[in-house]
Amino acid sequence: MRCFRLIDIAALSYLGRVGVLVVAAVISALALPVASAEEGAGEQGQVESKGAEHADTKRKPALKPDLGADTRGQHELTVCSQNLKLLGTFAATKQKNIKYTERQHEEKIEDLVQRFLSVKCDVIGVQEVLGVNTAAAEAALQPLVDRLRKVANRTYQIRVSPPAEGGMTVGFLVAEDRAIIGSTLSYARVELPKLVAKQRPRLFSRAPLEVQLLVRSRGGEVTKTVSIVNFHLKSKRGGQGDPTGLEWETYRMEMAEAMRRIVEVRHQKAFASSESILLLLGDRNSNFDVASARILEGSLTLANFQNAGGCRLSKRGVPICQVGEENPKRLFSVLTSNQSVQSLPGTFVYKGEFSWLDDILMPSESLSYAWQSSTSEGRYESGVVYEPKQASDHAMIWVKLNWGSE
Repeated sequence: MRCFRLIDIAALSYLGRVGVLVVAAVISALALPVASAEEGAGEQGQVESKGAEHADTKRKPALKPDLGADTRGQHELTVCSQNLKLLGTFAATKQKNIKYTERQHEEKIEDLVQRFLSVKCDVIGVQEVLGVNTAAAEAALQPLVDRLRKVANRTYQIRVSPPAEGGMTVGFLVAEDRAIIGSTLSYARVELPKLVAKQRPRLFSRAPLEVQLLVRSRGGEVTKTVSIVNFHLKSKRGGQGDPTGLEWETYRMEMAEAMRRIVEVRHQKAFASSESILLLLGDRNSNFDVASARILEGSLTLANFQNAGGCRLSKRGVPICQVGEENPKRLFSVLTSNQSVQSLPGTFVYKGEFSWLDDILMPSESLSYAWQSSTSEGRYESGVVYEPKQASDHAMIWVKLNWGSE
């Protein structure tokens, strides 16, 4: 299987010779070929930090913020992640649901924007964007941008990854008044590492999209490079077709391994110092305790489950390992490891079972930027938005970053 690496002109102009060498290093070091692609408003909506977003859940009380003052001043960047639940243009969405009406479409846009405004999102990673191609996916997101401009007087730029499985993709909305987009990179042609050597080569079912942002502190003293990778791993839908009987968990394990390998090499500086900031966000389609989640964070690797490895999978996909198999984590959740929200049931519910399908992860070197204050280690300025619940079957998750004048 032949894979190609393509870097667009905008990315080349930003990355320059060094950036090209970095991408080349990823390919040679991992044997994972990469092809590149290319505050707003009033406090609307309700921010909550309990329960999950679904039709039958009662509205949960809002999580009270930490009242301790942050000596770093106002937050520099609010990063959000939202699964849009099959949002396309009206025509594309109606093809999925023949009973779908224009009024329902307008209300969905309004509800989503209300969520975004509730925490004043500067950067929004979105999943489940419908479109047969990049232009169609961008058109699906345009009504969100138009609505945000109308009610918040802010302009957002759109970036999407090339649609793949089922005409579905991921993307970003980036506020022009807070961040400059330096480059984007799609993982569309990454060949995944294999759990079993004899299996056929596979790609991501929906390609993760990386965006590199330049963000100047509000006082203008410091400019930070913030890199964000947006992912949406294989869903459990059609699990009866998975020969392992694990609802595609082994496929998600391979995707998690590939993604972690890539960022560990592409963003070595973010794992070595706090000079630059790295976030991975999106929809894992698996709970935080299963093998793919553990592989993504780095406490386990794909090798732990191969022939010579000391781990096996339970029927639910939870790793069962021999003593001494675990590694130090490389990425940490600012939600499930947050003392303020870790006791909450999750972001999604299915048949009465709650799960943390959606997450935001950062290397330890970046975590201090997400603290509630400069001294609140382990307590992150992050949370979950559940209202309006008609916006999506997934809750929106968010984190606020702060570096002040450093």
